[in-house]
Amino acid sequence: MKLNQRSTKKNQTCNRTAIASLDLVLVLGIILPLAGFLFYLLPRMIKLVYEMTITIIGSPLM
Repeated sequence: MKLNQRSTKKNQTCNRTAIASLDLVLVLGIILPLAGFLFYLLPRMIKLVYEMTITIIGSPLM
């Protein structure tokens, strides 16, 4: 039967570095392009919602 050995500080540091690298890839590869795409679409979406609201409010008055 093997005894449970505690991780050394070197292994803990390597694991933290790997997780930090994955966070960096997540931010640069997924979140920033998604944010850029949303900033591209937001003005159009706001305009369409405004037009639909005006249409719903103004249609009974026509």
